[in-house]
Amino acid sequence: MAVPDWAPIFALSLSKEERLFLWVSVLAGVLLVGAVFLARLDRWRKRQMEDPDESPAQLGSFREMYERGEISKAEYDRVLRRIADRAVATAKAKPVVAAGLEPTPAPPESEEPPAPLPG
Repeated sequence: MAVPDWAPIFALSLSKEERLFLWVSVLAGVLLVGAVFLARLDRWRKRQMEDPDESPAQLGSFREMYERGEISKAEYDRVLRRIADRAVATAKAKPVVAAGLEPTPAPPESEEPPAPLPG
């Protein structure tokens, strides 16, 4: 690939301050692109680490096993109960926080009644 005729002239026509500004801009652009790339990579990594909720798929396969007669009604009920317990436990373990605010901790319960106010 041939260098255009104007390329050396353009590089020579910039002052020292303009070349510095050009290289600082290039560096800032590279850093910005790198930061965006790392943020996307981190989001992807966190998404990969989440446990997908496979309860509906499991429930369907156990229902099919029950309908084919491979498991008894008692076994099917036990599986339903375990899946329901697991769903309740995960719902309790992950409290929903509105707008990224941390929940306020409950005040510690003391066994002594508060002292009366003087007056």
